Amino acid sequence: MLANFSREYNINRLLLSSSGLWPFQNRFARISLQTISFLVLISYSPFQILLLYDYWGNGQMVFEGCFQIANWAAFFVRIVNSFVHYDKLQQLYETMDEHWNIFTNEIEVQILKDYSVLSRNFTKYYLTIMYSGVISGFIVVPLIPVFLDIVLPVNESRARFLAIEIDEYRLNKDEYFLLFFCYTNSVIVMGINIVVGVDAMHITCTAHACSLFAAVSKHIESLVLKINKSSKMRESGYYMSMTFDTSNEELIYREYITCLKKHQIAIDFVDLLDSTYQGLSLFILISGTGIFTLTSIRMVYVLDQLNWQEMAKFIFIIMGALLTLFIGCYSGQILMDESQNVFSQAYATKWYDFSPRLKSLLIIILYRSNVPCELKAGNIVPLSIMTYAGVVRMGVSYLTAFLSLKN
Repeated sequence: MLANFSREYNINRLLLSSSGLWPFQNRFARISLQTISFLVLISYSPFQILLLYDYWGNGQMVFEGCFQIANWAAFFVRIVNSFVHYDKLQQLYETMDEHWNIFTNEIEVQILKDYSVLSRNFTKYYLTIMYSGVISGFIVVPLIPVFLDIVLPVNESRARFLAIEIDEYRLNKDEYFLLFFCYTNSVIVMGINIVVGVDAMHITCTAHACSLFAAVSKHIESLVLKINKSSKMRESGYYMSMTFDTSNEELIYREYITCLKKHQIAIDFVDLLDSTYQGLSLFILISGTGIFTLTSIRMVYVLDQLNWQEMAKFIFIIMGALLTLFIGCYSGQILMDESQNVFSQAYATKWYDFSPRLKSLLIIILYRSNVPCELKAGNIVPLSIMTYAGVVRMGVSYLTAFLSLKN
């Protein structure tokens, strides 16, 4: 089942399967992994509530608790989105598998393969970057004081800290450091695994949509070459006139119909993809802005009190938030450009030399591709580089406002 999908996107399937988010895996394994992931993430919510309740008068800890909640919600919402849109995700993956049996032209297959390789490489790099950041900032750095106490002991133990703040009024962090360290990092690792799996699959689906539009554009370009070869040039005075040779018109007409059908397939796929990830995309925009702003404010307010370990943790959080935002917006921009390229290729033909039948088909292609396909966040904001710039600008403006209040 899904032989084409497993061949081209197997790494994405494995990532989703590890969290129970692959809709076609064994039912018992899927439900068990989903339950474990859900319970581990839910189990941390009481710690966040207690932290805010006990430190409500402490602005520094309130900021800490808020951006921890934002990070926790980023993990949780991705799992909820997979639950809510289970049927749509299943249909999405099945449709991707079918496309490899529809776009069978040699050039089209090569384009689909190029984009699948691109998405596979992205998944590998994204996985490496995110896990490197997590291991460095949340696992290795907190263990450095423990390691130094063993290698370079001093009269008293060095201060311990965790990647996630806990309520020290109710919990003794130093006494149960190893227990809390294992628990908090299990939450982080499981959450990052969900983030990488879901986001990489979203980008893979978007890249596949781009490949469909690129294949249609290439098909139209090849038709233009055929038409130009079948056209006859004759010189008349000071100008060159074109006479369209209708001997191959029936063949070209059928190929244009094929282009129309494949273009409609690409549009339908984008609509399905957009409806599946609209809510998640909106949350990513809002939470990404919130995490970036709150973490920056947290750093600025206590910059003179931060040690290098905490500084490294905050930098990794900011970089991760900005990277996640950029990837989603950039992939949406590429999709817009590829869908718009269909219009450019169709418009570049010498339509004025076509027969009325071909002109009618060309008008349909131009009409459908005039407005580029786009992915939207909550059916409100299109995912594009302009949106990314606006979100970052908004975050910086909030940071500037808080800085002015501090001064």
